[in-house]
Amino acid sequence: MRSTAALSYLTTLVLALALAGCGGAEPEQRAADRETAPRRETVFDPMTSTIGRAQGVQQTVDQQAAEQRRRLEEAER
Repeated sequence: MRSTAALSYLTTLVLALALAGCGGAEPEQRAADRETAPRRETVFDPMTSTIGRAQGVQQTVDQQAAEQRRRLEEAER
């Protein structure tokens, strides 16, 4: 029973040290790295541009639907 407790404490200590050692760079350094790194093209760029175009089309459709609703409301009066 005693060795189980010791093993548990040892495991906790090792995990704590491992997590403490995995700390990243300082926040200022990470921000500077993001600003200086140029954007690289990825395989997902065509898909994300397609999403942007689809959102533009949806916005146009929504505007046309709102205009049609407004005309119908005017015609009903």
